[in-house]
Amino acid sequence: MRLPITATLVLSLIVPAAFAQTSSSEQASIAEHPPWIAPQQPFRVYGNTWYVGPRGLSVLLVTAPTGDVLIDGGVPDDATMIEANIRQLGIELHDVKWILNSHAHFDHAGGIARIAHDTGAQVIASVADAPLLARGGLNDPEYGDRFPFSPAHVARKVIDGENLHLGDLVLTAHSTPGHTKGSTTWTWTSCEGKRCLRMVDIGSLSAPGYKLIGNPKYPTIVKDFEYSFAMVSTLPCDIALSPHPEVVDMWARVAKRKKGDADALIDPTGCRAYSKVARKSFEAQLAKQRQDAALAK
Repeated sequence: MRLPITATLVLSLIVPAAFAQTSSSEQASIAEHPPWIAPQQPFRVYGNTWYVGPRGLSVLLVTAPTGDVLIDGGVPDDATMIEANIRQLGIELHDVKWILNSHAHFDHAGGIARIAHDTGAQVIASVADAPLLARGGLNDPEYGDRFPFSPAHVARKVIDGENLHLGDLVLTAHSTPGHTKGSTTWTWTSCEGKRCLRMVDIGSLSAPGYKLIGNPKYPTIVKDFEYSFAMVSTLPCDIALSPHPEVVDMWARVAKRKKGDADALIDPTGCRAYSKVARKSFEAQLAKQRQDAALAK
């Protein structure tokens, strides 16, 4: 049913008001990372996998005849851009059936509630991160209430190794905790003709400013990170992706492809390389905190 123009205008004013406004902490963080809201033309990553997010935050669309799957939603202000990018590909918003989340931080979950509202898609996330999504990022083990976002209702909670089937499309959830308790790496297969590649969207493996020693809200954080480094390094991986594209050299590889290297995005060592770099940074951070704790005694 087509709404009258006046009703449409009223709804356009009401709907945005239903979602949380960007906090001062979020505004400061975005100001420090302008690519998080920088426009980016959508493009095909490989086969049925598309990049539809802003320049600095990966938002992926995996298409299939039975419905499409969106992975992550950027910061709250990215929702409009992401939806426009989806439409630019000739895809209707209601074709998006599922929205998966890598982890419940505002720079990857901030736009999910709005996009879920506009598409009618179900939100799917790990059992461990579903409560944080429902709280809109409040009482985060590391950030407290600094980075709230519009709460997202998780319609389906998944566990490690669980397969999601949407027709012939299969996505698998791999638990990679640490960055959040429920941080998730998603894997699937994309094909071009008879050539099929294993796609891996690696859950974030960083610990920016995290309290790793004596953290009462996350006492197993070190053990969880160590598990995740090992998990990611062993995953079958042809194209490594990540919620933060720069950590897998996305734009350098895209530039090479534009210059004629058709396989520039393909690197079976990509997941291991990212895990190795992340582990080295983490271990240095952990050693420093242990040293500081020893000196404080």
